Amino acid sequence: MQKRRSFRRFGLLGYPLGHSLSPFIHERIMQIIGIPGEYKLYALEAAALAEGLPKLLDSLDGFNCTIPYKETIIPYLERIMPSATLYGAVNTVHGRIGYNTDGPAFASCGVPIQGRKVCVLGAGGVARVMTMEAVRARAQEILIVGRNSERATALVRETKNQGYHRISAQSLRDTWQVECDVLLNGTPLGMWPHTGATPLKEGQIRTREAIFDSIYNPTATRLILEAKTRGIWAKGGLQMLFEQALLAQKIWNPEIDFQPFSEEINDVRRTLPQVVLAQSPLKLVLTGFMGSGKSTVGRALAKAFALPFADLDEVIEQRAGKGIADIFADSGEEAFRSLERQVFLEQVQRPEAQVLATGGGTLVEESMIAAVRRANALVICLELPLERVLERLEGDTSRPMLLGGRAEAKALYAMREPIYARLADLKVSAQAEAAQIVQTIMTAFEWEG
Repeated sequence: MQKRRSFRRFGLLGYPLGHSLSPFIHERIMQIIGIPGEYKLYALEAAALAEGLPKLLDSLDGFNCTIPYKETIIPYLERIMPSATLYGAVNTVHGRIGYNTDGPAFASCGVPIQGRKVCVLGAGGVARVMTMEAVRARAQEILIVGRNSERATALVRETKNQGYHRISAQSLRDTWQVECDVLLNGTPLGMWPHTGATPLKEGQIRTREAIFDSIYNPTATRLILEAKTRGIWAKGGLQMLFEQALLAQKIWNPEIDFQPFSEEINDVRRTLPQVVLAQSPLKLVLTGFMGSGKSTVGRALAKAFALPFADLDEVIEQRAGKGIADIFADSGEEAFRSLERQVFLEQVQRPEAQVLATGGGTLVEESMIAAVRRANALVICLELPLERVLERLEGDTSRPMLLGGRAEAKALYAMREPIYARLADLKVSAQAEAAQIVQTIMTAFEWEG
């Protein structure tokens, strides 16, 4: 007869914590491996740490630790394992012993580092882990680019003290152009809700072989989407998050053989993108020239992501009580554009996640582009060659912008396409069937279900 396991208590220590995937991940894994228990968030302010941390050490069977306490916690522990010593930080505690599972979790992502020139953005905890793993993976050379030059320099010095000398530091404040093969982002730039941010300037991504972004919310940042658009190997931080949690569970439950549960545990990993989206509502905004299929693809994409869908032209028509062509005929283009701007801003500022298909002229003004960047939105451009556009729209009399004939359509296309290209976070060919386009977008966002 199998002995009944006792109820166990785990948690996450940090401040602030906000929305965290940790309770979902850990409690699902615990259910699968048959551990009755709970996983709670413990948001302790710095002033409460000295009193609160000993209580957690006494009452919990184990816990994770995140910023800003990964280093602060060390004096409270009886000892730390070599993994925590290497990274100078603890993210997992069991039996008053400190561990660090971030390193092997990053290594599991398979970033091609060996023999390559590596640039690490940031000098904080995750940047430190990635730097040490780059050393362990035998990177040819490492450059630390940090906003805090003192921390970056200290990390370089420590790495050299451990025997690796092909490493240097540079300030993130500088206008930097670095020649490297692999880029590792350890900064929060691009994290939800500030999805419009990116650590790179235009053009700095072009020569990379691989890019890893430790951010997992959204599952693909602007940095990752641009890399994938260019055909560069790229991966977000969701797998790293999941693997460090799984390794913590193995530390807390050493008596359990996890192998028989591997497929069920992988199912948990595959559901994470949907959980991220539910916790942090992201807007997926489709743009592109008329005829590129934004409405058709948008509906299919919304269904695949289980999100609400809005077609901007349809919302405008409902608001005006008439069709787009009639708005143009009755009030002129400027009146239409004014209404379009108003409706778009209302949609993109809504609190819930959604897929939003825009008109071909919606996102060509600087004010609208700025609005997208301020919103928690990412832009997907459906690209279609002009000749295919004209084939699709031949005989279509419902589009006022085509009434001037082929010559005017070509001029409009030539004006708008560079704007779409500059704005787009992800570019996808619109020549495929809608289902294939949706699959391409889902893959870019590392969505498997």
